[in-house]
Amino acid sequence: ADLLGGGLQLLSALTLLAKQTEQPALRRVVESLADAVRDGRSLSDALAIHPHVFPPLYRSLVKAGETGGGLEQALSRLADLGEHEAELRSRVRSASAYPLFVLCMAVVMTGFLLVYVIPKLSLVLIESGQLLPLPTRILLRISGFVVQWWWVLLLGLMLVVWVARRWHASAAGRALIDRWLIAVPAVGTLVRKLETSRLTRNLGTLVSQGVPILQALDVAADNLSNATLRQAVYAIRDAVQEGSSLAAALSATGQFQAFVSNMVAVGEESGTVDVALIKVGTSYEREMDRIMQTLTTILEPLLLVVVGGIVMFIVLAMLLPVFQ
Repeated sequence: ADLLGGGLQLLSALTLLAKQTEQPALRRVVESLADAVRDGRSLSDALAIHPHVFPPLYRSLVKAGETGGGLEQALSRLADLGEHEAELRSRVRSASAYPLFVLCMAVVMTGFLLVYVIPKLSLVLIESGQLLPLPTRILLRISGFVVQWWWVLLLGLMLVVWVARRWHASAAGRALIDRWLIAVPAVGTLVRKLETSRLTRNLGTLVSQGVPILQALDVAADNLSNATLRQAVYAIRDAVQEGSSLAAALSATGQFQAFVSNMVAVGEESGTVDVALIKVGTSYEREMDRIMQTLTTILEPLLLVVVGGIVMFIVLAMLLPVFQ
């Protein structure tokens, strides 16, 4: 977008961009785009050669820009969308980084205690000949099982992960997991707002670039991660195709809050549906930030309490015989 805005032709811009790209795989992709444009193809057709790099959203916006003579504006919109997506991912990763770190450290620490520390101390306790307290006996049995059957536990964990990934990759498994995700009270609210923000921002951008509403709904649906909400958007597309308004179709699914359909209804009356959709996306991003901050604030001390409880049980179980 910047190079085209500076007056360069498309082929020259792609050639220069390929020289400036340091990542080898991406540089080969850009060179392929330049070759396709040099052979007389449009940029949207060139993007379609690499569907794993450029999703339908990119191709639809670029095609609309080519049709309407606003390719530079379409690319600028895509850059804005990419920055928003990257910012959303960064927020989610930042919010989950510390809890995941605490959880991983708890697993590693507990495994070290069960496999290395407790077996050494257990020899001293058993040789004392005294009747061990119940927590100590429970802990020694757990430690002995882990030491003896660690390979079974490891194989079982690998098998569970493999089955879970295969099941998640299937349509039925993915649909069930996504339906469960949006039903969980706190997590479901976060997932729903994240997906709604993505849907409305992408749909608003597509409509503002002149993409037909039915095609825009298809592209925006394909860009959603949650299968339940994706099916809801397909239902919206079918309803709009049959003559329903976008606001009424949104409300009929029951998957989106009244705020979304009300804002779209106002946009339809004033002829600014694209502006209304982007405003909804911005509003939901702010709400999502507040929810993630609240969840992180609650989750961090909760994890520390759980980890502290595990450590306390292990320490007390080993110290009770000494106290006796």
